[in-house]
Amino acid sequence: MNQISFVWAEDEAGWIGKNGQLPWHLPVDLKHFKSVTMNHPVVMGANTFKSIGSPLPHRDNIVVSHRSINNDKIISFSSIDELMNYVNNQYQDEEICIIGGAGIFEQTQQYVNVLHRTVVQGNHQGDVKMIPIDYQKWQLTNKKEVPSTETSIPNCRFEDWKLNK
Repeated sequence: MNQISFVWAEDEAGWIGKNGQLPWHLPVDLKHFKSVTMNHPVVMGANTFKSIGSPLPHRDNIVVSHRSINNDKIISFSSIDELMNYVNNQYQDEEICIIGGAGIFEQTQQYVNVLHRTVVQGNHQGDVKMIPIDYQKWQLTNKKEVPSTETSIPNCRFEDWKLNK
């Protein structure tokens, strides 16, 4: 069975996006994101792909969208059912990283069994919030506080959660 993970950053108010970008600049989280997703397939919606700007290297980039994606370095599907059939056949016993946005998180929530969440200190105001997650159904397996050394960059913490069986 695949490990299907959500990988995202949110602030203390739940914001994950603003004007198609992250509402903060946090280099330590970008490094963390890279280390968590490297060599794993990453699944995203068209807006998330557009915000990243190009395929992430050393990862199969999978976009779920009703819009056509014209990029030969992208695997694309028009539905979550097509996506799940593909990942279950193509990536047996691999971690699949779902990286956003909110619509993709909402549509795939039933399949997820691991959460990699970065919590960014403060309320950074945005226009997209993370979907609600019932943490009563999850167990925190790892937590790391990451203090910032610069006043312009917020503190954060990395959390890993596993679905209770």
